[in-house]
Formats: sequence, C-alpha cells, structure tokens
Amino acid sequence: MWVRSQDKKELVKCLAFAVAKNFGGKKNAAIIGYVSNGFWGRKEVILGLYDTKEIALDELSKLQVEIAGDAKVYEMN
Repeated sequence: MWVRSQDKKELVKCLAFAVAKNFGGKKNAAIIGYVSNGFWGRKEVILGLYDTKEIALDELSKLQVEIAGDAKVYEMN
C-alpha cells in the first residue's frame, strides 16, 4: 500500500507497518513503514510521530481498515 507520511514529505510503498518507541524526541511513539528497497538501503520509514503509544495504535487501526478496504493510498494523520 502507498502511504503519505505525516509531514507530507514522503510517499512510500510499504510492505508492513509497526508501532515503535520514538527515541530522542518530544513524541513518544512512531509508526514505521517497511519498504523493500529504500533510498541508500534504508528499509524503515517513519510515517508519523504521536504523543502516546495508544494514539499510534489507533492510527495503525485506521490504516488496517483502509488496507482491508483495498485503498490504494493512505495519508497519515
């Protein structure tokens, strides 16, 4: 699925998603998208940063609904 990052700077085709702890920032959680062949060998893309893990999990649930509905592009909130 194609996903546009929260900051609107990246549009990436992701194979999988995960919620992870965000280290070194004001936001505590991140949604990570995994790509098959990223820029400079990068395999993980930060799609969005959230105040809490619960908010990130809620956004991940919204993403799941769109995947199940066969959406072509999802824009992170």
